[in-house]
Amino acid sequence: MKNTHNLKKTRLSKMGALLWVLLVILFLYTVSLILPLLWGIFTSLKTQNEFRVNILGIPEGAPWNWAWGNFVYVMQNFYVHITSAELGSVDIGIEEMLLNTILYAVGGAFINTLVPCVVAYITAKFNYKFSGVIYMVVIVTMVLPVVGNTASEMQLVKELGIYDTIWGNWIQKANFMGMYYLVFYATFKGIPKDFSEAAYVDGAGETHVMIRIIFPLVMNIFGTVMLIKFISFWNDYQTPLLFLPSYPTLAYGIYTLSRSSDNDLNTVPMRMAACVLMVIPIVIIFAIFKEKLMSNISMGGVKE
Repeated sequence: MKNTHNLKKTRLSKMGALLWVLLVILFLYTVSLILPLLWGIFTSLKTQNEFRVNILGIPEGAPWNWAWGNFVYVMQNFYVHITSAELGSVDIGIEEMLLNTILYAVGGAFINTLVPCVVAYITAKFNYKFSGVIYMVVIVTMVLPVVGNTASEMQLVKELGIYDTIWGNWIQKANFMGMYYLVFYATFKGIPKDFSEAAYVDGAGETHVMIRIIFPLVMNIFGTVMLIKFISFWNDYQTPLLFLPSYPTLAYGIYTLSRSSDNDLNTVPMRMAACVLMVIPIVIIFAIFKEKLMSNISMGGVKE
């Protein structure tokens, strides 16, 4: 008995040491994420002259004496110059870039979440051979690397006449490949059949059961996936650069700003100010929906 007690005590001691190591690693990782963010915020509140002599520190003086005017200057003078067949040569300001970003990120995130959700429900609900084929295709496409398909995708969207259009880009987002299909698939497999069977008894059809009964049960997961997709598309500059040249987004605008040598915006504080302005909507959205999206989901059967 004594040896068993000592063995348990030794195991607990080792687990405690491992836990402390993991906590230290997690703390260092958190610091590595927070410090660059704080540096960017403080840098955006400096003048270029102060930045040259104080690269890493907090801006000098009281907070009300910091360079808050950087944000005003960026909002008034930040633009992207584009040339298109329909619009000609025009300058797109930050307001229009914000609108393009909302259309691209919100619409794309919703469609890119809805399609795998619907396909996962159908393949999880109906056990036929093609369901297994779809499931295997998703697995294979995740395992096998797919590279070099941008050129063929560009040619395809041009042939279909959906190139350089917001709605055409939404169509490009209508695919079910990827990890979130598996997330929805596992979720639907875990939902008791009692929910749908009770609806069938009341005369509900398949579409009614899917939309009115099953989908409300996965709304938290749907919202979480959509938020992740939204953040990804909000920060995406490559897709608008290639497929939406006439509709520059904020991410695309900051990309062009980082490569620009034009006027007073070509300074590190101004670039950081533009990045901070781009991050603010994401922070607000996460603060609003944090509790709902991070909460646990509990499902129970139908009570008799």
